This record gives sequence, C-alpha cells and structure tokens, in this order.
Amino acid sequence: MSPHPFRAAHPPRIPSGARTVRRSVVLLLAALVAGCALAPATPAGAPPPHEDPEPLRLQVLHTNDFHGRILPQVVDGDTVGGSALEAAHFDSLRVRFPGPTLLLSGGDVMQGTAVSNLSWGRASIDVHNRKGYDAAALGNHEFDWGLDTLRARVSESRFPWLAANVVDEATGSWPGWIRPWVELERDGVRIGVAGVALATTPEVVMAGNTAGLLFLEEAPAIDLAVRELRALEVDFVVVVGHVGAACQVPGSEPEELSQGCEGRMVEIARALSEPVDLFLGGHTHLRNLTEAGGVPLVQVPAYSQGFSVTRLERRTGEAARVTHRSIRRPGREGVDPDTALTRVVEEWSAEIRPLLERPVAVLATEFSNAERRPEENPAGNLLADAVRWATDADVGLINNGSLRRSLPGGELPFGILYEFQPFQNELVTVELSGAQLREALEFGLTDGGEPWIHISGLRVRKVPGERRVEAVLTPDGRMISDEERLTVGTTEFLATGGDGFVLLTRGPMERKGWVDVDALAAWLERLPSPVEPPRSERWIRAQAVPGEVETGAGAAPR
Repeated sequence: MSPHPFRAAHPPRIPSGARTVRRSVVLLLAALVAGCALAPATPAGAPPPHEDPEPLRLQVLHTNDFHGRILPQVVDGDTVGGSALEAAHFDSLRVRFPGPTLLLSGGDVMQGTAVSNLSWGRASIDVHNRKGYDAAALGNHEFDWGLDTLRARVSESRFPWLAANVVDEATGSWPGWIRPWVELERDGVRIGVAGVALATTPEVVMAGNTAGLLFLEEAPAIDLAVRELRALEVDFVVVVGHVGAACQVPGSEPEELSQGCEGRMVEIARALSEPVDLFLGGHTHLRNLTEAGGVPLVQVPAYSQGFSVTRLERRTGEAARVTHRSIRRPGREGVDPDTALTRVVEEWSAEIRPLLERPVAVLATEFSNAERRPEENPAGNLLADAVRWATDADVGLINNGSLRRSLPGGELPFGILYEFQPFQNELVTVELSGAQLREALEFGLTDGGEPWIHISGLRVRKVPGERRVEAVLTPDGRMISDEERLTVGTTEFLATGGDGFVLLTRGPMERKGWVDVDALAAWLERLPSPVEPPRSERWIRAQAVPGEVETGAGAAPR
C-alpha cells in the first residue's frame, strides 16, 4: 500500500525489539550512499530508476431517500429501480472496478411504501443488508415511528447508522446506537466515513420522536469527526449526510455537472475547515453533481430512481482526486434483476398485494404535485379537500411535504395512494381565530410569497413577492374577520408544531378518528367517476378581484 501523505506527520512507532535491526538498516543505507558516490551520475533527462507505485483507488456507490421502494416502478414506460435491479447494478460495478467499493446511503431508507411501512421498516432493512450497504446517514424519516422502533431497526442492520451531530441530551455523548464515523478497510485501503443528520430534524418530525437527543450544527460536528479520522491516518475521508441542495440546472446526462446549486449541503461544505474527499447528500430528492468549498458534492434522485458512481484515487504525497462521477438510472440496460433479491421482495410483498392492488378510484387525468415546488397544485387541493371533509372543519390545511408523489390518471390502486400519503398521520381539528389563521397562512408562504401549504374552504389574497396575506375569504368571497372562530382540519404532525407550525398549537386540538390515507381513499370513493381535479384558485394575488369560485367535482362540500 502506498504511504499516505498525512502519515508524514505521524512516523511509525518502532517496537523496542526492532531497534537493532533499524540501526543495521541505517548503517547499510549509509554504505550504499557512499558507494553510489563512486558510481556514474544518472544522465540528465533519464527516467527515475523506479516508477511511481500504483495509486490507491476507491469506488463509492451512493443512494439516498429510498423511502421503502423495494419494488420496481414503471417510469416513462421503463421499469426502473427496486432492490433486485439496484443489487444487480451494484454487483456489476463492484466486479468491474480494479479496487475496493463502498455502498453508502444518504438516509430516509424506510418510510414511504405500504410494504415497508406495514413491516415497520423491516422490509427495507432486509434488502439493504442483502445489497451490502457499508453505512447510512440518519434521515429525518428514520424517526417517524419513534425511537424504540428506530433502535430496533438499527440493531437489525448489518451496517452502522452515522450522525456525528446527534448526541444524548443528558450526557453530550453519542448514543451507543448512533456512530459519528466508521473506519473501514477494504483490500488494504482504509476509508473513514463520517455521517451527519439534518440539524433541524426535530422540527420536521412528530413532536416527541427525538426526545432525549440533541441535534447540533452540522459543519463543526463533521470537522471534529474528520479530525479524528485523519488522526487514524485513513487513506480517504467521505462524508455522507441527510442534507441536500437544489440546483437551477440540475443536469440530466450521467456525467453532466449541475449549475447554480444552493441549500444546506452547499452551506455546510463551504463552512468545513477540515479536508474532505467526497460529500454525499440526500433529503431534497434532487439531482446534484457539483462542488462547494473545494469539496465534490453528489446527491441522486429519490425513490430508487438513481444512484451515483464516484471513483477516487490518491498518489503518494498528493491529495485525493475524483476521476469519475456520474448519476445513473437503475433500469434493465445491461443487467438482469438479482434473482435472490427478487424472491425476497416477492416474499415481503405477497401478504399485502391484495391491499396494494385494491382499486380506489379512477382519475380523469394526472393530479400533479408539481414535484413539491411551493405552489398550488391539483394533488395538494385534493388532499386538503379530503382533510376538511373527514374532519368536518371550516378549513382544511396540509403541508407540501405530505405530497410524496403525483397521482397518475386512470385506475388508482391503494398502493399508489399509499405512496402519495404514507405517513399514517391522525387527522385532528384545531380551533383558531381569524387573526391566528391569517398568521398561520402567512407562515405557510415562502419569502417570495409562494405557498408551501395547501388549503380548502378558503380563498387567500396574498401580496406578490412578499410573505404577507392581505385578506382571508370564504369561497364565495366573504371576508373573514379577525374575531371569527374557525375549526381547521389538519394532521397531528402540524397541530403539534411540525414543520415549525407552532402557530397551530395555540388552539384546542380534537382528534377525529381518521388516518390521512384512509380519509383520502374514502373521499375519492365519494366523488363522481372519473374524478376531475379541483378547479378552484385558492391563492389569489392581491390585485385580483374576489368573486364566486367554481368548485368543481373535487371540492369538499359544506
């Protein structure tokens, strides 16, 4: 193995029994040097007597935001993803690379499909074990079922879960079931992998699900982990985290670099003071192949629809360099699905297949979630209508993060509906004044004045380009006063302050006995078939004149 440049500051310790040998070697070298003085000099321009040794090489495969997609999906007419196809691609890449390969996950492994959720994540952990993951970062959705369930899944994992910035609130130390970093040795190459969780995780999970844990700022925690790894004289340092970025031009070709990238992952990379060879991300579900602060950044599409391949090499006395980076779509090109994993996936899904295939409704067209951009969309309006109907509330309010996918046109099976709304949140009502509701609606706008919440039973007049609501109206155009009392139907997650919505905790909360996906299924079954998208414009610009709203088939009745 080639000497590592960082080892120059840490000379090897010579055991006491080896000192005589060392002295003899020194004397022998001195004699050789003296003899060389009598030999003719090497002609100018001649090649060195010994070639530089082969560089150390490492291949890193990476996924993020798997969200329970153990089954393949059909995307644009192609069969894509699923654990059996992924495993075949990973095995093919391992065999063809002349060096060790690591397989890492950027988190959010378990939550998201019926086959994973109804097994409390066991199905996802099983296939990740079989695919040979070496480590995973802790994602926010790992906490969705509470700490007891998460610890159970961690204990079943054949790989460590990493988060250098998550410590025990009482002791300030890392919990025994979470590791800040791991040192791995593969084929004589030593790799340090540090992990990081999103510092705001407690704000985006159910209240109480992170109790007893403290989430620290990401960059200083990574720096501390990297210093410890460098002290171990590892050959490469890789960071894997559940933090992401969004790029103005994400790119689509395998090796195409992304342009105009911003977000937490970029901010962290720029804030690092310790050298990192590669930073792998997640969380935002978006493609990202860029650099920040001199660190290569990689993030792939979610839902088993992409994986990255990064190859690094290091020569003696030089920094590691990336020789290849690409993001690929795990289709059938060049590989056949892994037969053993195909059987495993079939076993996990067999018991619930009748539930997944049960038809719920026929949709006249696609109900788009606009890739969860902050804007009104048909999928969000549909869900807000269902929440309002199921809770018998004046207003329905739901966060954009609830819309996990678009709903395709045609026959809609329960399995697709479950992927759209997988969290099994209980529906509740909260009583608010008109003034409190207006404040909550303003909180639901971005700084640019675009909504990241979806509403039913209201028209909201917002000021363009600002986080400000000018007026809150009923669907027929009546102004709602600050003194009025209204019931707001929403999820327990939001009503207990999730996504930072502490405004909804101000009113009394009443549980309504519905789980979100069941309420949505029941609402769809009530609507005329085929179901048309709700046609209401619920967020209107301040200069628009309020008037009667055409409700359409998908609007909740009063």
